[in-house]
Amino acid sequence: MKAKCIFLSSALALAFCLTGCGVKIVNTTPAIAPASPTGTYTLSAQAEVKKKTVIPTSLEAFVVIDGQQYPMATDTAASGVFEYDYQAPTEQDLTRFYYVLNFVTQKEDEAPVQVQIISDLYQVQLPSRITLTINTTRAAIGTRATITGQNFSSEDLIFVDNVAAETIFVSPSKLQFVIPKHKPGFGFKVEVRSTTRSQTAGYLRIDPASPLSVLPTKLTLEPGQRQALAFALDTPAPYEGLYINITTDIPNSIIMPEVLIPEGARTVSATIEGDKVGSGHLYINAKGLPELVIPVTIQ
Repeated sequence: MKAKCIFLSSALALAFCLTGCGVKIVNTTPAIAPASPTGTYTLSAQAEVKKKTVIPTSLEAFVVIDGQQYPMATDTAASGVFEYDYQAPTEQDLTRFYYVLNFVTQKEDEAPVQVQIISDLYQVQLPSRITLTINTTRAAIGTRATITGQNFSSEDLIFVDNVAAETIFVSPSKLQFVIPKHKPGFGFKVEVRSTTRSQTAGYLRIDPASPLSVLPTKLTLEPGQRQALAFALDTPAPYEGLYINITTDIPNSIIMPEVLIPEGARTVSATIEGDKVGSGHLYINAKGLPELVIPVTIQ
């Protein structure tokens, strides 16, 4: 499609402009769009006014995508620049579009004339969207879940319905997080956020917290330092007691005891000792109960 200019007289008769329209449309959309985790891309154009007969305040621009025309917003920071935020359909990797520009010209002592410019046809290459996946659709408060994807960093944070969760960077393709306190229910949105990313990973059903609790909920120790951990149940331990299995992702940094809440008891304490410098987590499991995760730093 070649750019063309049409005059719209007061009677709306059409005539092609052969001697110049007084305005030129310049496409400022990059041919290859930068990555957008949200799938939104900005299409932009600039109207270059070449004749004084053009009334600047009459300029209005539209972009036509797949036969649909959308109004473009004026960029308040730059004169004559128009933008449209396009939400690309999933899996679409190429978008073709053109611009329509309407304005009014008026020569001295003559009636105003409405003019419409239709630009060349352009296209923009869209990058593949990053797919994020949660390993579960249901989790209890205080338990952990995993998100897989791409290009993760230690700067990423996970939010559950706008509440920041304890985020654990595992690798560039994996993040883990601890379910924060929420009133149990359905449809909690999980987002990954950073300076370059704000993307929904999925939705969770959140169940009540485990009847087993541990204090403190975070440990910072020095090598050789000991710290008491307190374990508590909402109800008395069952027949023969409740065995608690404690594992860690930093086995060289922690000396851990075995833990058993005696039959009929609700609480027990155990002592953990720091060893080599490291940072990781304690994973606390008991039969029939959700896993608890405690961040640990040996410094």
